[in-house]
Parts: sequence; C-alpha cells; structure tokens
Amino acid sequence: MKRTIIILLFVSLFVTFVLSQIPDNDPELCQQRIQREDCPQTPVPWGTFNDNDEIEVYYMQAPVFEAVFGNFFGKLGGYHSAIGFYDLTTGLNYTAEYDAFFEVGNGTLPNIINVDGKDELLWCNAGILCTVPYINETYWDKNIYSTASKTYMGTINGTQLNQYIEWMQQYNISNPVYQTWDVWNNYGQDLFVPSTTCDDFTQQSIEHLGSIGINYNCSTVFKRDYINLFTEKPQPIDFTEHYDDIFKFYEAVLEIKEGSIAQIIERILSIIGLKKYIYVQGEYYLLELNYPFMNAKYDYITLPGCPANGIDYENGNFIHLN
Repeated sequence: MKRTIIILLFVSLFVTFVLSQIPDNDPELCQQRIQREDCPQTPVPWGTFNDNDEIEVYYMQAPVFEAVFGNFFGKLGGYHSAIGFYDLTTGLNYTAEYDAFFEVGNGTLPNIINVDGKDELLWCNAGILCTVPYINETYWDKNIYSTASKTYMGTINGTQLNQYIEWMQQYNISNPVYQTWDVWNNYGQDLFVPSTTCDDFTQQSIEHLGSIGINYNCSTVFKRDYINLFTEKPQPIDFTEHYDDIFKFYEAVLEIKEGSIAQIIERILSIIGLKKYIYVQGEYYLLELNYPFMNAKYDYITLPGCPANGIDYENGNFIHLN
C-alpha cells in the first residue's frame, strides 16, 4: 500500500503539468506548453554517412523533471533516456530520443474539458521521435546531475548508422501514441499492453543495432524504467455505457493533487472503490487489478547476444489484448 501511494503521488505530479497547460474552454485544445524545436513533426534524418565512418554508440540517461527537481527522481530510478552517436571520423554528434509530444502528463492521463455544456475526455497523447545533430553534453553530464550517465555500448560504421536511421524513422511512424504504462498479469512474463516511452525506444534501438552487427560487452549494465499496472486481462467496453464510471475514475485521479497531504492520501484511497480503466489505441478497457496493483521498477535489460539477466523479450509470454 505504501508503495502504491508513492506511485500515485508521482502520477499526481504528471497531473499538475496536465491541468496547468489547458485553459478552460480553450479552442486550441492540445498545445505544447513549450515548443521543442528539436521535436519536429518529421524527424531530422541527419543525411547519409560514409560507409567507413567510425561511430561510437552511447546509452544516455538523465533524471526526469531535472529542471525543477534536480537529481531527486534520478535517485529513485526515474530517468529520461536517449541514444547518442559520436562520429569519430567527422567529429559530429547526434541524439535520438522518443518523447510525449504534448508532455508526459498528457501521455498518461486525459484532460477533462467542457464542450457545448458537456464534459468530455481529451487525450493529447501523441508520441514523437526527436532527432538532433548534436548531443546536449550538459543535460547528460553526471558532473551536473550526479544521477545522469552516458554508457558506451559499442562502435558501428556509417553503413550501419544509415540502416539505423531508416529503422528509427519507421519507428516514429509505427508508434504515434505515447503510452506510459506497462500492463501485466505477472511482471516480466505476461504482458497485455506494452508501454511506448523513451525507454522503449532506446531499448529497441539497442536491440536493432545488435541485429545489424554491433557487438555488446555482456558486462555492460543496461537498465531502464517501467511504470507497471497489474491486472487480469483487460476487457474492452463500450464508452457510452461506461461513461459515468470512466469519468468518476479519471476525475478522482485528476483531483489527487488538490488540498493537503492528508486530503491527497484520502483521495488516493477513494480510488480503490472505483472501477479502473485504461485507454489504449482509441479504446477503453476495464481493469481488474491484482496485487501489487501498480509499481515502478528500474530493472535490467538483457543485451542482444548476452545471457538473460532481466526481462527476456524474445521468450516472454506476451499476451497482448487481441
């Protein structure tokens, strides 16, 4: 219960960002509070690399919400991640990362807005691949944020990087929605809904680079975040039939941040008696949560070609919804 309350308090931080960026009845409903110039609608392809370019690959992590909280969430294992490329031949550097286009809060929870006198749920949960021809050395610098890191993963050539660029642009097309939650029956084994976050992109980048020839040192520590829900198989429902219960649930979650700590805890506990829902690819699903209900993990990932020491994505029983 204590860990569940901590996770819900963490979610309430997301809620703060959600509610503060949407003015009441604003006709331009989904707007980025801060426009990321390095997150264009179409990712920068970086051009074509010479076949013999020597390029070092790095797995980069920095604490989430670092501008406000510094290292706080990094100490709890809460990170944003990206892949960095250092072209030793040309001296140029590149970053590839995936993010919520309208910020993480909107990728996690809806906004409740009034349309013609009726409350509606507005989701602004687009995901976007951000690619820039540089590496922000300050953001990923452990001398500035002690929990930040850049981990050398291996070296590739220009041909392999060109292949990766094609793959990452297809990833952007195939993953248009940011999904915060991994929805499991049993952690690491039975997965109903996979998340689509920065960590999923970096993990799949590492896997794809392995498939096109990078050789990993199996002693390299490769870890990532998971924000997990635990449930029996989610059941698809009709939105109109469940309208009232869906609104009660999301209103309760969105109100968590209001009031004193005691009131916040009271609101968290009040959610226990409500029906729980999740929104996946345009559909709502009813959840029957099971123990431990929800948690966050900073866990190992097995590198391609190495002995399993974390979640085995090749051999796991990934059930999914369909």
